[in-house]
Amino acid sequence: MRRVKRLHDSLRGKPVLHLDVTLRPELAGCILPPMPVEHVDVATPHMHVRHVAGSFGKSMLCPGSDLLPAEAQRRANRLQECVDYVAWHARRVFPAEVLIVTDQAIEDAFAAIPNVVTAHFNAVAGLDIYRDVAMLISIGRPLPPSQEAEALAQVLFGNVASSVYVTDQVGVHMRAGPPRGLAVVRHDDETAEILRAAICDDELVQVIGRGRGVNRSGDHPLEVHVLADVALPLDYDRLTTRELEQPDVLQKMLLRGIATDSPGDAAVLHPDLFRNEKQSQKEFERSGFKRQNPMKGSYREMSLKSAAYRRPGRGRSWQSAYWLSGTAEDARGQLESGLGDDVEWRSDAWS
Repeated sequence: MRRVKRLHDSLRGKPVLHLDVTLRPELAGCILPPMPVEHVDVATPHMHVRHVAGSFGKSMLCPGSDLLPAEAQRRANRLQECVDYVAWHARRVFPAEVLIVTDQAIEDAFAAIPNVVTAHFNAVAGLDIYRDVAMLISIGRPLPPSQEAEALAQVLFGNVASSVYVTDQVGVHMRAGPPRGLAVVRHDDETAEILRAAICDDELVQVIGRGRGVNRSGDHPLEVHVLADVALPLDYDRLTTRELEQPDVLQKMLLRGIATDSPGDAAVLHPDLFRNEKQSQKEFERSGFKRQNPMKGSYREMSLKSAAYRRPGRGRSWQSAYWLSGTAEDARGQLESGLGDDVEWRSDAWS
């Protein structure tokens, strides 16, 4: 049962100051009397916002007991992409702390990543304990079922047409350059859209506010990543897509400690990533990771270390190994544990 709670009699006729970082006058007006509205725009010059467009909702990431095996595996694969994405960027800012806010059903998937703390939607508003994180990553959005948005709108505003969610193209403000377009999910009924935005978009604004971007300085900036099909009233610094940002084969190997440009050796070192050499060869080709184009210095905002090695046997050529952190001996030890102790090393090739 749904109904609107009216203003208490003790407050009627008295002056009211209503402060709300996500004020929607249409909703406030259903309870409070008509009021003048003053908007305060705040600058966040030291908060960098990166938006990763794509589908990151519950139906893409969250497990379920009644799913067919193929669908369950598809969701598990997409969730692992998000975990690897977070692990990569958390490694980039280590040891600084990273806050991940997502749906409660998948929050634990990120808990084991070093220097990461997790929270879930509708449980962070007003919290000040995350004001010092170096990075905040929001994954997904708390989208109510379309019928729920319609039912709430019906109570507040009266007649609402039964409709569905649709994909729409909207503009967002860029810190540098002209506005850009984003594909977002909206309710087809304008009145129900007010409720959808209040439940979904405004919650993400609350989430991002936990990093206290308005209080940051050049010595203590905040990096925000939004992975969702929403458009927020923020200054965006970078728009990209899931297809461009999803971890590639090199990143996946690096996150497991060591990467190699040999598909055969990769299959031996990382059986959790590759069933066999044939599959690893296909993954290498799909990612454009080839020995003719060796990695130099850095990759996707991360500094790489590298060395040359060669396995014993007639006709074996020199290969390259890459890693992110630790000593050369640590990397050599991981390679030898997978490929054998008789691997030949070029000590002068360590970098």
